[in-house]
Amino acid sequence: MRRRVWTLLAVALAAACNRRIGRDPDDAPDAAAKAQQAASAQQLPTVVKVSAQVAREAHISTIRAKQSRLEATLDLTGQVVPDPDAIALLSARLNGRVVKVFAREGDQVRAGQTIVSVSSPELARLRSDYAAETAKAGAARQNAHRLRGLVAERLGAEQDAVSAEAEATAAEAARDATARTIRGVGASLTGGEDASLLQIVSPITGQLVQRSAVPGQAVAPEATLATVADLSRIWFLAQLFEKDLARVREGAAAEVRLNGYPEVVFPARVARIASQVDPQTRALTARLALQDEENRLRLGLYGTARIAVQGVEDEPHVVVPASSVTEIEQRKTVFVRRPDGDFEMRPVKTGKEASGLVALLSGVQPGDEIVSSGVQNLKSIVLKSTLGEEE
Repeated sequence: MRRRVWTLLAVALAAACNRRIGRDPDDAPDAAAKAQQAASAQQLPTVVKVSAQVAREAHISTIRAKQSRLEATLDLTGQVVPDPDAIALLSARLNGRVVKVFAREGDQVRAGQTIVSVSSPELARLRSDYAAETAKAGAARQNAHRLRGLVAERLGAEQDAVSAEAEATAAEAARDATARTIRGVGASLTGGEDASLLQIVSPITGQLVQRSAVPGQAVAPEATLATVADLSRIWFLAQLFEKDLARVREGAAAEVRLNGYPEVVFPARVARIASQVDPQTRALTARLALQDEENRLRLGLYGTARIAVQGVEDEPHVVVPASSVTEIEQRKTVFVRRPDGDFEMRPVKTGKEASGLVALLSGVQPGDEIVSSGVQNLKSIVLKSTLGEEE
């Protein structure tokens, strides 16, 4: 009971002191957050012990940190866009009504696969015209052959045969023109039981990235019903200002970081620089070809491209592979192998990054043995050990 009384008195005295020194009550949450972060950091182990077998299974390898000058780089902002040669906009090209949609956004589709079925009275009329013109052209051609035969037997007039051949040629031309119109909208010449049905197919293999068609929807010729893109061929479209044009060359290596994947570096290469400056922004468009073997990229993602330019940085720094640096408890960290084989967690301050290397401004010395692969596995071991202690 006496201990409880002393505790209450201490709390009241501390509160009174806070009021007396004029402490802002809004600072309490910040102080509590800092204290919690410090306590969390203290709970993390600074040394990770793993057996040789676990190190092999975790694919842990190391590299010596060295002092070097990084290549000069230039950062450009932009977004992920499809390759113009690997995207297809699907439309009906005729007035009509959507009957059925066969795919959803995100589905993988193949070239020639039906995506939307549309009922179009215009197509029904075109197919009817084609059937009639085909019959008329056939009859006209037969009549021309008959009259030509009579002329050969001296039983008919040459003028009649010439006129019949002209009529047959005109009928065939009308038939062929209607056929070209039907094929031009992507339809077959005959429609089966329902001559009004138009099957809209994808001309390329890729992913259905956009779909606006729904059953019952009225469609116009210019309306885009769906968009298919081959996401294995995509670009990062960056804005290059004219003052930096002389520093960037086509073929230069680059690294792209996207807002959606801040910890992932996507290799890229400058494929093409536009020939014209935008008069509004005074910038050119630089197209970078992206590499993404895991199909993580999405159209429209914003990010930054770091492009290697001619020259080197002035100051040498300790450099390590960018894959060596990870973030633990909101701190940049590397793992250093100690002489006894254990791995020490070292907080570091990072600088510039170029060509897969990052400069370390503090935390590591030249010659330190830094983990270059298997970093995420070591990080998982650290976090799991922390959870185990809490339990």
